[in-house]
Formats: sequence, C-alpha cells, structure tokens
Amino acid sequence: MRLPVVYLIGITWAIYSYSNVFFMFSSYLALKGFSPDRAGLLVGAFYAATTLIRPAGSWVVERAGIRRTLIVAACVCLVAATLNFVTVSFWPLLAIRIAMGCAFGVFLVALTTYQSLIIPEEIRGTAFALITLGALSCLFTVVPLSDWLLSLGKTTPFLAIPVVMAALCIVLSCRLPPLSGALNVTENLEWGTWGELYRDTPFWRTLTSCALFGLCDASIVYLPALILAMGLVPTFFVVGNGLGALAMRTLGYAFFNRHPRYVFAGPSLFVMAVFLFFTTRATSNVWLFAYGFLYGTGMGYGFPAHLALIGDLAPARLRAGMSALVYFCYDISWFVLPVYVGFATPRIGERGAFSILSVICVISGVGVTMMWRAWSKRVKF
Repeated sequence: MRLPVVYLIGITWAIYSYSNVFFMFSSYLALKGFSPDRAGLLVGAFYAATTLIRPAGSWVVERAGIRRTLIVAACVCLVAATLNFVTVSFWPLLAIRIAMGCAFGVFLVALTTYQSLIIPEEIRGTAFALITLGALSCLFTVVPLSDWLLSLGKTTPFLAIPVVMAALCIVLSCRLPPLSGALNVTENLEWGTWGELYRDTPFWRTLTSCALFGLCDASIVYLPALILAMGLVPTFFVVGNGLGALAMRTLGYAFFNRHPRYVFAGPSLFVMAVFLFFTTRATSNVWLFAYGFLYGTGMGYGFPAHLALIGDLAPARLRAGMSALVYFCYDISWFVLPVYVGFATPRIGERGAFSILSVICVISGVGVTMMWRAWSKRVKF
C-alpha cells in the first residue's frame, strides 16, 4: 500500500496553520477594541479546550472511527471559524473559541492515531520527522501572512485563513486511504482500555518525558519578553529556532530510523535546555540567532520523537489512548509555565526566571535519558 505521507504533511500543515494563525489573535482583538484581560481569556480558551478534550478525543476516535472523526472534527473547525465573521461580542466569541479548541484537539488525536497505525515501524522515525515539517512550515507561511494582514488592518482576510485551512483538512481527510492492509488494522479495530494502557505500556515514563519536554518547548512563547528586556530582537531567536528544527527534519531525518525513538527524548530536551540557558546570556542578535538555531536542533528531533513513541510503545489497540496521553501531558506544561513565569518574574526578573527554568530542564534532560535507558535494559527493547 502506498503511504500517504504527502497527504499527512499537507493535513499537518493545514491543521497547525488553523491553530497558529491565532498566535496573532490578540492583535485582532485589540483592533476590535477588546481589553487585555478579555483578550487573554479569549486566547487562552482555545488552548484550555484543546488540552482538556484530549482524553475524550481517544474515546471519540475509538467509537466513531478515525476517518469519520477527522472529517467531522474538521467540519466543526470550519463552522466555528466561519462564525468568527458574524460576531465581535465576548460571550459568543468565547463559545466559538472553546468549540474551535475542542475540534482541534480531537482532530489531532485522530490524526496522530492514524499516523501511528498506517506507518510501518521500520520507517516510523523518518515519516514522523517529515510529517512534522507541516507543523513547522506554518511558522514561515501562515503566521507571517496573518501578522502582515493585521498590520494593514485587514481583519476579513485574516479570519478567512482558518476557514480555508479547515476546508483543506476536510478535503485531505477524505482522500486518506483506509487503514485496511496496514498492520492488519481496520477501522473496526477492537480498542483497548485506559487500564490496559497503564499496565501494558511505559505509562508514567511517557507522561514524564512528554510533560518535561513540553515545559522546555513552551518557553519559546514567553522568551520574547526576556529578549526585549535584554535589548535584543526576538525574531532572531524565533527564526533561528525554526531553521534549526527544519535542518534536523530535512537533513537528519534518516537518523531517526537507526535507533529507537525513545533514545532521542532525553538528549533533545538536554540540548534545548542548554541553549535556553545560553540564550539568557546572549550579548548580540548574532548570538541570539545561533542559540536559537541550536535550540531548534533539539526541538527538531524532540517533538517528532515523542510523537513516534505512540507507535513504538503501544500496540495498535492502545494507540488512540496513547495519542491522547502524549498530547495531554505535552499540553499541560503550557499551562504550568505561565504560572511559573507570572510568579517568578516579579521576584527575580525575566533572566532569573528563565535561568532557573533552563537549569531545571538540563537536569530533567539527564534524568529522562537515564529513565529511558534503564527501562530499555529492563525490557530489552
């Protein structure tokens, strides 16, 4: 069976573009006259809904089927995004944002489950590295476009972007080949339970690895405040990070297939943490770019490696639950970090807060590496 990697790259680009265009949602809300506190609630509602819906996402996938879940979730994304055109009131917008977040979260659980089932183990690392290029490429395409549109005050084209992306998700989801013939899996697979997931997979190790990796990865959202306080330009770090990740996923993707994916989890976190610390000491934009690039090399391996764990560590019947677990644990850190930053920054400043965070993540990287190493020896994986 011909693998639908090109379709999966396209769907990944479309669904992450649907989400990431709203990196600029606060700017849109400012143009519409919303206060910062209400804008913050509207921005955060999407991510809260995305995280909290993850466990239910596996339940939906198991009962409705993967293809049906993809198509229905994409349709909900389309309808919710379209409704943004007809209201600028707080409460309707809040409901729309929650609906968008829920649909996005369920869609990703279904998509990742499909990937883990359709892609053979021997090329899983390479395939996941290439597929996640879709998530990365939106940072160079849709996000700058949305920023440019809002800088010109063109809110209607800005709101049209997620509508187009949701429609593209529907089209590509319909074109994905069925699971029949892949690992003897069908849409009527007899799914396992959460209890089996806990007993038959390295549940707590996966939870710990994803949560700690997510904690370091989430720092990129809050680094601009530190970089501005240092008198430097955040774009140099962001672009460097993107290019570093892109280099790893294009030039180094074959390396994923030479080792089990859990091997990359701890070292990727360690590399990111080390260069996060160096970033807090950057003295020029050139160094900032260099540290961002090297940080991106860790992220370039770390994110697809953690997604590939779904297929590596769970049998087919448990992969919907494992997909939900991986995303849920990864997303939780994006809530923990704002609490930490908000508490620590007034007391020790941005540099102090991120210095401590980076040291914690360096130690975590060593710990995660040792954790997976000890597990692999015990199970002879």
